[in-house]
Amino acid sequence: MNLLPTHYIERSKNRVRSSRVAIMIIVSLASVVAVATHSRIAVNSTIEKLIVAQAKANGALEVEADATTLELKKAKLETFVDKYQETESPFAVGDIIATITNALPPNVTIEELSFDILESDGKRTIAGHISGFGSSDESIASVVSDFQTKPPFENVTMDFSRSRTIRGVRARGFRMSFSIDLSGNWEIHTAIASAGEQQ
Repeated sequence: MNLLPTHYIERSKNRVRSSRVAIMIIVSLASVVAVATHSRIAVNSTIEKLIVAQAKANGALEVEADATTLELKKAKLETFVDKYQETESPFAVGDIIATITNALPPNVTIEELSFDILESDGKRTIAGHISGFGSSDESIASVVSDFQTKPPFENVTMDFSRSRTIRGVRARGFRMSFSIDLSGNWEIHTAIASAGEQQ
């Protein structure tokens, strides 16, 4: 038999109900937090796996690009080697260099010598360039004039002649062009230059 007044009994029941509701809310919140945490961990794990996969994919693409670049370089090198092997000069390049060296007076210095083989209408020619400097315009003009009458050089021209300073001394820089017909029959007589004179 409960002797407590009715309003006390109702208040107690309300407190019990409130406690149950609070517990249910706390449990629900804890469940939501747990699910959210698990989802966050799963998302982070997925992102990490995605980043790793992307890195591997990028690495594979880089390797493939490097391989493609190497293949292109290899193809260019093979093409160059093939062209080089197909190009047969009827003379030793050393003979041309010796001829040029022996034709130069002591007061003219060569800084650059280049050869290019050209093909046009089945005809092969060498296009050459000589760059350097001399003590005067007269010495350079003498070199050009000498090459114009010296086989196998053809189309000998002065590209330019201009003033320059070499180690504090005034000089004349120049560039000369010439060509050599590879289909011609001629013979180069080489000699060893010594003290500015041919032997």
